[in-house]
Amino acid sequence: MQCSCCAGESLDIFGEKGARRELRRYLGKGLGGADARLIASWAEERGLEDATVVEVGGGIGQVQAELLRRGAASGKVMEVVAEYGPVAGDLARAVDVDGRSAFVLADLLEDPDAFEQTDIVVLRRVVCCSPEGPELLGRAAAKTRGTLLASYPRDRFLVRAVVRLQNAGFRLVRKRFRVFVHAPVRLERAATDHGLVRTRVSRGPVWETAQFDARPQVPLTNS
Repeated sequence: MQCSCCAGESLDIFGEKGARRELRRYLGKGLGGADARLIASWAEERGLEDATVVEVGGGIGQVQAELLRRGAASGKVMEVVAEYGPVAGDLARAVDVDGRSAFVLADLLEDPDAFEQTDIVVLRRVVCCSPEGPELLGRAAAKTRGTLLASYPRDRFLVRAVVRLQNAGFRLVRKRFRVFVHAPVRLERAATDHGLVRTRVSRGPVWETAQFDARPQVPLTNS
């Protein structure tokens, strides 16, 4: 499993080389997985005209790019890893959204006012990069006036076993970075504490993607 990241420890494991691999993968295969399924169905139902987007811990900004391609007005990628910036710019230019996309170097856990209230906030595979994942999701929820999309590892025995092996490997090579599996109920509570309601969830073998809205608009569905 592979995380994007917004924890400070990510600085010793993520860099431009990995970002370039992500760019090639996205341009060759698209987003894929539960994230792509949820975003496609949601965008078709709701429409994105005039929407603003912030992708927190977004790496090179694949989800932000997808939403801009589907009609969102403007977007930002917020990251703590500066090396992602040039590659995020290359991605935006490759899919012709560079005039509506920006890269911001900031940490939402350190700076809760890093961005203004936004229509759509995305945390793709990022709450698993910090022991404070639920707090990060809560900070993002507080900035969401429309929809929050969050993906994270499923809380299953096999997923936790893989994570333990990953973390053992990181310790072995003296990396500070760790992966965390947070209980979905804690993540949901972090969103509902800020007035959002979970309206949809899409699950794959490893990742779960949840949609939270400022007010219920569709019945909860599972896939």
